[in-house]
Amino acid sequence: MFVCANSTAELNRLESVVRSGPTLELVGSTLGRTGIRQQLAETHIDVLLECSFIDDLEELRSPDDSESVAKVLLVPAHEFGPTFTAIQEADSTIRGVLPLWASAREIQIAIEAAANGLLVIHPDVTEHVSRTSDTPSRAASAFPGQQLSPREIEVLNLLALGLGNKEIAKRLKISDHTVKFHVTSIFNKLNVSSRTEAVAVGIRRGLVVL
Repeated sequence: MFVCANSTAELNRLESVVRSGPTLELVGSTLGRTGIRQQLAETHIDVLLECSFIDDLEELRSPDDSESVAKVLLVPAHEFGPTFTAIQEADSTIRGVLPLWASAREIQIAIEAAANGLLVIHPDVTEHVSRTSDTPSRAASAFPGQQLSPREIEVLNLLALGLGNKEIAKRLKISDHTVKFHVTSIFNKLNVSSRTEAVAVGIRRGLVVL
């Protein structure tokens, strides 16, 4: 676990949050992003925790590894929208988006989830994006309060094509664990217990394109 922040106060807080997590280990930290690429290259870590939105995600790719470090971001409200968009990109390495005011336990849970290949988006982020979006998703209009994310709609449509988890992961360029997470979330939001039911409900609600 590696921590990056823009101020001493932020850095001290995040270091304390990580150290207090029973399953987390802090292996390094940095104030500001100067030299962070080299530090990440020299340090074996699973997750990078950083304050504020990262403008250039490619800059944090390890030059010696083919895969990037999973990132959990703490962002201010005005950056909820762009960060939410970034996490849905096929090659995104962002695995968690939380508001700056997230609690210590919320941050710890997000780190643990990211380390296991899961995606975590804080409710404050999704609520803000849904409220401020000029073009609400089909899921939002079809099922208020239990909206499917754009990525979940993609997964649902691939389920409708009969694809398995590995095929979906390959098609969307995400991990098998992430696909399982999305499928479970889809089941919960649509209140179903099988893929067949999920597709049927999705068709009725206009979420599946036939």
